[in-house]
Amino acid sequence: MSKQTIKKASEQQVIKGPDSIFTGSVEIKPLTGVTDGINASSAYVSFTPSARSFWHTHPKGQYLVVTEGEGIVQEWGRPAQRIGVGDVIHCPPGIKHWHGANGKVVMTHLSIAGSDENGKNVDWLEPVTDEQYAEANL
Repeated sequence: MSKQTIKKASEQQVIKGPDSIFTGSVEIKPLTGVTDGINASSAYVSFTPSARSFWHTHPKGQYLVVTEGEGIVQEWGRPAQRIGVGDVIHCPPGIKHWHGANGKVVMTHLSIAGSDENGKNVDWLEPVTDEQYAEANL
């Protein structure tokens, strides 16, 4: 029988967001992976001003909960939207989107993404261009 576990804040590592999926300086603090009974993973992701993810999709969807600052989310083909502390964003499965900080302040969100039967939780696509970001950050 499994037992409850606690991952102390002091034991959680922070990793640099790779340039292959982020533009700008991003830090990721992985919290949970897929476990028995919970087919999702979670992490805090912090974006410095103007930092952002590449375009991507999630096979089982994603929730974002903004915990610090102000940011931007955008679905492919739709206007960008502003997000702030306490906002909860749901991105349905397969929707192409990106998210990141605005040009003025750091933005941190809690990301919770479901995993498919092969353990995959994201499909990374092309970068958000500087032109796309500038248009979204009006």
